[in-house]
Amino acid sequence: MYIEHVCFNLALAILVTLLLADQKNAGWYTAVILVSGCVPDIDGIFSLIQSPPVFTGGIIPGMAFHLRYFHSIGILCIYAVLVAGVLAYYHRLDFRIIAIFAGTGFGAHLLEDAIVYNPASAVFWPVSSQEVGIGIFPLYSRDFLSIANAEVFGIGILLLVLMVSSSILLKKTGWASLPPVLTPIPPAVFSAVPRILLVFRSLIRSR
Repeated sequence: MYIEHVCFNLALAILVTLLLADQKNAGWYTAVILVSGCVPDIDGIFSLIQSPPVFTGGIIPGMAFHLRYFHSIGILCIYAVLVAGVLAYYHRLDFRIIAIFAGTGFGAHLLEDAIVYNPASAVFWPVSSQEVGIGIFPLYSRDFLSIANAEVFGIGILLLVLMVSSSILLKKTGWASLPPVLTPIPPAVFSAVPRILLVFRSLIRSR
């Protein structure tokens, strides 16, 4: 799946930024979720090196196999920390929120694959190397203009339209005036921690 992942993760990004994010950085959060939702398939580069792509009548080539090296929770955690660290350092974005959103987008990709395929990949690596999947669409094929599966793509488009419509409606009803659920922790909170520890230690010693 390629086009389907974009639809599903864009819909997810709109939903998450509506519910959890302050609108000042909504663009960043949307981009992080959307890009993170496509990142796991970068491991397809290894498959392409070992087996060149084959065009079967569509504009997107098909691979003979896809090893899915990066389709696991272990890689998800590493990826989320790296992305959050880079964006927090260079763009002063909240590390925790970016890590959550990067992991959310990445995890959504794993879930989408697991729903469509059975088996999908070793999602629980490094805890387990067993490949798992639900496989609701066992006969997945690119039967929509040779670029996507009609059923999966249709569901993605439906969710995307629903989220866009909800966004427009909520903006008209004043949702933007509501306080964000996730807000950055003020630096003063962290600076006060050493002082509290010193006072606590002095009290203990006085006894």
